[in-house]
Amino acid sequence: MSYNIEGKQCKVCNAYLFEEDDVVFCPVCGAPHHRECYNSLGHCALEELHGTERQYDSSKEESKTEKENIKTEANAVKVKCALCGEEYNVNEAVCPNCSTPNSFKTGGRFVTFDFLGGVPADMDLGEGVTAAEAKKFVFSNTQRFIPKFARMKNGQKASFNILAFFFPCAWALSRKMYKLGAFIGALEVAFSMLMMPFNNVIKSGIPQDVAQNSTKLATYLMDNIKFFRGPALYFAFAASTLTVIMRIIIGIFGDYFYRNHTLKTVSSIKKSGEDIEENMRKKGGVSLLLLILGILITDYLPVLIASFAGI
Repeated sequence: MSYNIEGKQCKVCNAYLFEEDDVVFCPVCGAPHHRECYNSLGHCALEELHGTERQYDSSKEESKTEKENIKTEANAVKVKCALCGEEYNVNEAVCPNCSTPNSFKTGGRFVTFDFLGGVPADMDLGEGVTAAEAKKFVFSNTQRFIPKFARMKNGQKASFNILAFFFPCAWALSRKMYKLGAFIGALEVAFSMLMMPFNNVIKSGIPQDVAQNSTKLATYLMDNIKFFRGPALYFAFAASTLTVIMRIIIGIFGDYFYRNHTLKTVSSIKKSGEDIEENMRKKGGVSLLLLILGILITDYLPVLIASFAGI
């Protein structure tokens, strides 16, 4: 029978026992008590369990204590993130700084993914904004944007964003660049309106089977170009040309515009002194609702305006 009192509690008052305490042990089961507590009770606090399967067993209690100590020690163990170098509790699922999965916790089942695209987490991308802070704001597709932001700090402005090329207004709105999205959307609607008179001429003057086939339509227009001269043709040509130019500009410089938006907004959030994490989520990330709304506006608003105006 062990008389070690380290980590044990009096079975009457449940207080932890120390070497300087006056301690007595039950002669039947060995349960520890303060002498005063034992005498006040007149017998072992666990007397009713004597002779049963639930009788006090000091070896089992020591085993339980050891497990609790091991658990406590494990909670104090720190691991170092292989990506950003942040030290954090081994029981955390991901790094709190860069969200890289904790491969130690998962037994190495997860392959470490570089959410910063090789850019150091503490690298200043401009205006005092680090790569780790920009990642939290961008939130989606960070492995693409963060390296581009880093290169743009060194003077590079041109890039290419295929989504911004095909859906300039919708893409800008989805990234919560409201002013840019509204400006581009207004241009897209205006250019579509300029092309409508020519589209109406085509619809009214070209056979349906020809209008539905792009090859036949191109041949038909070339053969009958004299019938399509005038302001409608000039406006349509100018509008289609400007639309292509606008798409090329946004496609090439969209990432640069987004980089400036990110740095300016994150810097403003940090200076505000308010809840940084909450504002990052509200003002950053991607809005699929705004993406869909932008597509609907540019596709259907010109038609609605034309119908009301009788064009």
